[in-house]
Amino acid sequence: MARSKASKKRQRRAKAHQQRAAHHEAAAARRPHEHLPHSGTPENEAYLLRRGREDMIAFGEFRRSRGPLPVILGVVVGVLFALGVLAWVLLL
Repeated sequence: MARSKASKKRQRRAKAHQQRAAHHEAAAARRPHEHLPHSGTPENEAYLLRRGREDMIAFGEFRRSRGPLPVILGVVVGVLFALGVLAWVLLL
């Protein structure tokens, strides 16, 4: 039996929606999540205390970059800065 264009369009939209929903659920399952406690509860106070301690321990730490590119960029910026200071001193 032949189907109308509208029903084919409806079916395509439904299939696309199902694929998007499946992709979204799979991506959400891969992401780590932590359920936060309600504010004003003892669990929230303990959570805030724990996170505050973690922040104090991790203060000043940087994300470690991989590969030689950050080192090369740092050296280039340092050399350019040194050349700028040297040029400024010599022109005075």
